[in-house]
Amino acid sequence: MAEVTAVSQANQGAGESNNLKSPKAVQIVGRALDLLFAGTGYLAGGLYVVLAFFVTYDALARKWGSYVGLPTTRVTDEISGYMLALAATWGFAYALRTDAHVRVDVLFPYMGRRLKTAMDFIALMLMALFASLISWKIWALVVDSMQSGMRSSTYLLTPLYIPQGILGVGFSLLALAAVFMALALLAGWKLPARAPGLEHPAEPPGNI
Repeated sequence: MAEVTAVSQANQGAGESNNLKSPKAVQIVGRALDLLFAGTGYLAGGLYVVLAFFVTYDALARKWGSYVGLPTTRVTDEISGYMLALAATWGFAYALRTDAHVRVDVLFPYMGRRLKTAMDFIALMLMALFASLISWKIWALVVDSMQSGMRSSTYLLTPLYIPQGILGVGFSLLALAAVFMALALLAGWKLPARAPGLEHPAEPPGNI
C-alpha cells in the first residue's frame, strides 16, 4: 500500500502532455493565490517555532523563575492555543496547493489517466464542500460573538471573535484553494508554481 503526498501527484507525469496552457488572467490569479498560500504557510511554520520557544520559556520560568528573576506570562495556555489554531488552519491551503496532504491509496495507482483525474476532481470538490461548510458555520459564530460581545472566561478576556476569525480565515483559504485547483483540473490548465516552496517535486519511482 503506497502513500502519495499529493492530490494530483500520482497522475502528474502521465497527464502532463494533456495540460493546456492556462489563460493569462488565470496565471495572474494563480500566482497571486500562490503567494498568498505561501505566505500563510510560512507564517504557520514560523509560529510553531515561536510557540516552542514561548512554551519552553514559560515552563522554565514557572520552575526556576523565582530564583533567577524570570517572570511568568500567566497566559501561556490561552496564547499558545490561539497560536496553535492559527498555525494549523492557516497552513491547510498551503499544504493542499503543494501536494503535502497524505493519502493512502490502494486502487488509485492502477487507474487510467482520465479516471485518476476524475478522482482528483471529486476529492478536491469534497474538500471544498467540507471547508466551505466549516467556514460558513465559523463566520456565523464570529458575527454572533461580535454582536453579543462574548469574551473568553480567561485572564485576558479575549473577544471570542478573534480566535473564531482565525479559524474562519484558515478554512476559507482552504476552500478557495480547493475550488481553484478543481476548476483548473476540470479545464485542463497547468497552474503556475512560482511562489517559493510551491514547485512540485518530481514523480517518485514506482508510482504509475
